[in-house]
Amino acid sequence: MSNAPFTFSLIIPAYNQRARSARAATTARDFLRTRFGEAAELIVVDDGSAAGQALEPGDVPEGAILIRHGQNLGKGGAVRSGVARASGGYIVFTDSDLPFSLEPLTTTLDWLRDGADIVIGDRLHPESVAAIEVTPVRQLSSVIYTWTVNRLLGLPYPDIQCGYKGYRAAVAKELFALLEVTSLVHDEDSSVRLSRHAPRMLADVLRIAWRARRGVYERRG
Repeated sequence: MSNAPFTFSLIIPAYNQRARSARAATTARDFLRTRFGEAAELIVVDDGSAAGQALEPGDVPEGAILIRHGQNLGKGGAVRSGVARASGGYIVFTDSDLPFSLEPLTTTLDWLRDGADIVIGDRLHPESVAAIEVTPVRQLSSVIYTWTVNRLLGLPYPDIQCGYKGYRAAVAKELFALLEVTSLVHDEDSSVRLSRHAPRMLADVLRIAWRARRGVYERRG
């Protein structure tokens, strides 16, 4: 592992959820201190939230890093900023509502240390437990979107939208530095509107599929 000062970095992207994001940051800070001491850093990224909903420095606990975007870039852009700032040897991001709590962190880090490049959360796994309710419409839209993405891109993953993923830092920094489609919406009940976001999400998927067929994403070197 590199000479990073932290074992891992936890990134929480936030958008228009000031009170909830502030609570999540405090919860995360307390969890990290209890389980990992000084080995973990917390990075919160406010993705251009509206006036009154944007996080201020006093909203995050002491020691946490707050990154604020001047405009909304989308969840992909928020995570990219967090990854660029992260100094841990491993990087994990999760949604600001902490839908899976932070208990999976230990197992995630174990898998990464054992050689995994990426760890992907799966809300459809029989042992997966989420702390939020999802409407039938959202469940159906998620299934359709996942099927569409997997079909167009040739992916085998049952849940591509889960807001919990972990990476070896070198892998995350390489991948997110190449990120061009940043408009993945924040997967939270108040910020996702199917009628408004679905066309853009489909357009992004088609763009990625077109670039993939041209070999843009093939690793070189």
